[in-house]
Amino acid sequence: MTNNIYALLVAIDEYPSPVPSLNGCVNDILEIQEYLQGRVAADGDKLHIRTLLNRDATRQAVIDGFREHLCQASSEDVAFFYYAGHGSQEQAPQEFWAIEPDRLDETLVCYDSRTEGGWDLADKELAKLISEVDQNNPHTVIILDCCHSGAATRGELEAETAIRKTSTDKRQRPWDSFIFSLSETEKLSAALSPEKNPSGWSFPTGKHIVLAACRDSETAKEYNSNGQPRGAFSYFLLDTLKKANGSLTYRDLFKRANALVRSKITAQSPQIEAT
Repeated sequence: MTNNIYALLVAIDEYPSPVPSLNGCVNDILEIQEYLQGRVAADGDKLHIRTLLNRDATRQAVIDGFREHLCQASSEDVAFFYYAGHGSQEQAPQEFWAIEPDRLDETLVCYDSRTEGGWDLADKELAKLISEVDQNNPHTVIILDCCHSGAATRGELEAETAIRKTSTDKRQRPWDSFIFSLSETEKLSAALSPEKNPSGWSFPTGKHIVLAACRDSETAKEYNSNGQPRGAFSYFLLDTLKKANGSLTYRDLFKRANALVRSKITAQSPQIEAT
């Protein structure tokens, strides 16, 4: 039986000022896109890709990518979201304070997030979008090569390495800028327990695998591979997949990639969460 793989691939290197630019995000996504195209064709499945790069990766475009593209995945299909770019935090509305002791939401920084009238994509909005995808019960895989908190310092060898984190958005965000109603927040927001969610991201229950570049107290760094900038996590994850010819469980894939990242990069510990 031919299965469908719906992939939403998002990479942002070139942000409008004042968000600092990155170097390896687009490289990461183009590499994973090429890998998926070859791998899925070899397996006889059908691949549906929507790729958003730089200025195309607006907040609304990412939301539409979930609702118009990933939500097509059914129970025999895979819904795959890969984000490479800046992560950050923003001031949480008072309604979230009970589940966010630091009063901050974790966020993905879309291309237009820090422009006038723009906002980040909050973790609870990401949870809402994933829950919408999950209505048809596909197998959902989320990979985040970014970070959102912490102040880990870099050693001398990494002094020129870019970090995929930008400053906290301290604007007071209006409630009507979120994609859900107030009544949905309790249902969508899982308790942020360090034991249950070491990556710091909060997701709804369902068949989900989440691979995150680092713990919530660390930073996701870029890595130079033969002169080509890449995300350290993305590079070693894909390198592991290629060498194993794709025949790995998620747990084994994570263990190998994690060991490689930690051997090359200081203060970065990738995380895996499965439900």
